Amino acid sequence: MFPLSLEYETTDWLEWERREKERVIEQIARELPRDLFDSRRGYREIEEIVRRAVLARSDLVAPHEVDDVVAAIAGQASGYGVLQEFFVGPGAEEVTEVFVNPSPDGIPRVFYGKHGRCHPAGKGYFRSSEEALRYFQKICEDAGRPFVEDAPVVDAWLKDGSRLSVFGFKVSPLGPGGAIRKSPLTRPPMPLERLVESGMLPRFAADLMKDLFVKGHANLGIFGRTDSGKTTLLRALALFIEPLERTFVAETSFEVFLPNLRNVINLVEVTAGDRTVVDMAQLCRTMNRNNPDRSIVGEIRGKEIAAAARIAASTSGGFWTTGHAGDVVSLRTALKGMYREAGIELPRRDLDEEIASMFHFLIFLDKETLTGEARRTLMSVVEVVPGEGYRTILRFDTEEFAASGGKTRRWIYENPVSQERLARLAFRGAAVKPEYEKVVERYLC
Repeated sequence: MFPLSLEYETTDWLEWERREKERVIEQIARELPRDLFDSRRGYREIEEIVRRAVLARSDLVAPHEVDDVVAAIAGQASGYGVLQEFFVGPGAEEVTEVFVNPSPDGIPRVFYGKHGRCHPAGKGYFRSSEEALRYFQKICEDAGRPFVEDAPVVDAWLKDGSRLSVFGFKVSPLGPGGAIRKSPLTRPPMPLERLVESGMLPRFAADLMKDLFVKGHANLGIFGRTDSGKTTLLRALALFIEPLERTFVAETSFEVFLPNLRNVINLVEVTAGDRTVVDMAQLCRTMNRNNPDRSIVGEIRGKEIAAAARIAASTSGGFWTTGHAGDVVSLRTALKGMYREAGIELPRRDLDEEIASMFHFLIFLDKETLTGEARRTLMSVVEVVPGEGYRTILRFDTEEFAASGGKTRRWIYENPVSQERLARLAFRGAAVKPEYEKVVERYLC
């Protein structure tokens, strides 16, 4: 007779518990209404619907786990998963983007953008690179774009209009990572007053832009490096556009949502895989055929410059766009390259004439880091004077800022807007005040 041999099964109970919890969360999430997050319900109402569903399954969820499960299910139902607190709920509307970075220790780090600055999220959202990979594969699948070894870089749209960009596999040796730039539908425009309060620009500049540029239907170019506040300022100024003006917006990605306008059309590029089906040039031509009162072209980067220039020359009510340039010199270089990409070799001597045909004013922004705050800053406002060149209206006093170690933030009012331009802006509806006609106070804070 052989002795009985006992077989022992080793079980990772923590891993089993995690998987069981995920199963319960997915089961309850599937039973929720499909339009839970597609509707216009407030966050409190959404949370209450999820909580009722969780409490109804007391056989599966222990009382001390209810809050965690509610948060997890809301993430499953919304499509944002563990990052859902950056998209819905108190304070989420001020978050502009979320970043997931791979790290050498295998635990991804999460950061978020708010008020023009990047902040560490502070707590662990992913316990491993594998967890982050599963997360990205799920949201990519929901967006209809597989994230696999044969497609290691994915750009896609989430259902709320947020822009997703992920990378992994051999492209990223430390593990998968990515960024979600939140849809403007979830981010209301920042009021111009808030930008003044944050120190981005002086009150005088805000009033001048509102009274002259917006009301006077000026052609504007807002330029700066990435995350310097170009779109933020554009949307803030757009709050002063008359609600019934026929406004067209064309962009490569959906960023300029203008909820205050009732007669507005938003157009975006259409892609299928790696192929662009409808590009910016086509959108610009469509915009031009619809005779808008005001035309807004989201960030110009390349060959769409030719179509955008035609809109600027023909629009009756004001052409606005954004782009990457830090000053007039870099703008001239950038535009020359864009025209070359469009198949047009524009001689450098003709650049100024082309810029004058597109813009009445140029606004340049940057992001200072001397004080460690990475504060968005208006660097200059420049009038484009046909046949003469560039006339600086306002500029940030970088010399005094540097000399004071970042303690003094002030702007210099160098020149008033030219009388000829003021007259044309007044003809189009601008509110011309005495302080816009002559320099009374040189230094502005």
